[in-house]
Amino acid sequence: MRKNRVIKLIAIVFLLTSAVLFSAFKTLSYDEIVSSFDPVFEVLTHISRSYYSIDDVAVDKLLDETLKGLMKGLDDPYAWYFDKIQSREIDLDTESKYGGIGATVQYNAEYDCLLVVAPMAGSPAEEVGLLSGDLIIEIDGHLVSETGYYESVELLRGVPGTDVEIKVMREGEEDYLFFTITRREIEIKTVKYGSFNHEGVEIGYVQITTFSRPTHQEFLEALTILQDTEALVIDLRNNTGGLLSSALNISNMLVPRGSVVVTIRDRDGREEIYRSRGSLMSSWLEDKPIVLLVNEGSASASEILAGALRDNGVAKIVGETTFGKATVQSVYELSNGGEIWLPSARYFTPSGTDIHLKGIVPDITVEATDVAVAESREITLAEARIDIEGDLQLKTAIELIIEGIW
Repeated sequence: MRKNRVIKLIAIVFLLTSAVLFSAFKTLSYDEIVSSFDPVFEVLTHISRSYYSIDDVAVDKLLDETLKGLMKGLDDPYAWYFDKIQSREIDLDTESKYGGIGATVQYNAEYDCLLVVAPMAGSPAEEVGLLSGDLIIEIDGHLVSETGYYESVELLRGVPGTDVEIKVMREGEEDYLFFTITRREIEIKTVKYGSFNHEGVEIGYVQITTFSRPTHQEFLEALTILQDTEALVIDLRNNTGGLLSSALNISNMLVPRGSVVVTIRDRDGREEIYRSRGSLMSSWLEDKPIVLLVNEGSASASEILAGALRDNGVAKIVGETTFGKATVQSVYELSNGGEIWLPSARYFTPSGTDIHLKGIVPDITVEATDVAVAESREITLAEARIDIEGDLQLKTAIELIIEGIW
């Protein structure tokens, strides 16, 4: 039975690799592509016919590692393969919401279980009394040591309104603790905001942690609440990117209508030019001082927004040179439930600048500082942490606003 599955795998890999590579090697014929990958099929055949531990072969793992190696062979840091579990995790990150207990967890190798980093604010996990440092040993009768990290996390998640029972080991407790938790929809806030008065000037502060599907709506809500402030600081530090559409929607709120936001150019030189559609917010912000905070952790969609604001004269940039990821990744779903992210184009700032592997240099460079990062418990909250005295980059942004250097 196992032998037949491996033989079937040969056919699957054949189809997947030839389908992907046929478009990648435009100069090769279909037969040449297939022929060049004969060694892959030869290896699988030898495994099927001769491998002593054939009954222990994890077919899915063989396939995942083959596809992972295929992408790695492109020698491109932005060409990625994700298996089906990782793909589901990415989908959840994109939506910024899921059904679950609302606890940030990580794997604990010492006890082979899940460590509760923190229950999220207002979550079912917090309400039943789960604490930071708790060790989740068992989920609905499944030992975490057997299911592993990803499958265990999947077991914690589920349809809102359904129950999950967990077995917990807690320091100071002699016996195991058992919790029955009713799952709810957990929403991760990707925009955090607040305001403060500095030397008589009311300044709004908005931190965007990632660009997911609800981010632009959260940003609009933040701007609406902060509309009576006299200036605005937008914090993109350590924001590694996300959805292009999210960054474009936010650009519409900040960049004047008709202005170029970004140009995307594919390998054949074809271009797509994205222009701001404008909004009531962009008119309201037209004469308001805006400072953008960036650092070396600001990448991709963050750099698109930063380039659009600077090149269009909307904002000054303070901080450190950004990461320099200006590649557009196309996502292709595979028949095994996984997906590949393939660099298919480059983007250029409105002035035509190629920032790939170079980054965006701030108008005012301020060396690394401790960035106020929301604790795990706070990721469901929209309230921003603002530390003026301890954050030199933020302090510099405020000084720019107060001194009117515009």
